[in-house]
Amino acid sequence: MAPAMDRSNEPLVIAFAAALREARLRAGMTQEELAERADVSVRFISLLENGRRQPSLSALAAVSAGLNIPMSMMLAAVEGHLMTNQGNTDGGKEATPEA
Repeated sequence: MAPAMDRSNEPLVIAFAAALREARLRAGMTQEELAERADVSVRFISLLENGRRQPSLSALAAVSAGLNIPMSMMLAAVEGHLMTNQGNTDGGKEATPEA
């Protein structure tokens, strides 16, 4: 029997959050503009960008359409973030110098 699927994958959610924010800023949009174009709430966009919600395929399709980019491009950006942070044991956060 296969092991149970982990339904909350924090590194993946954080990578999606970063990719979404970068894509939105690159498109020159505010969260409000993206929410309107994607037909979702501003709060939902904020939750996605802050890594507090795991996107569904429907959400991925909506935000990709709102950004006018293919879903595959969005997923490639997420993959890029995952690969960048793969060897980073502190969850992608910068080290803080000790006093």
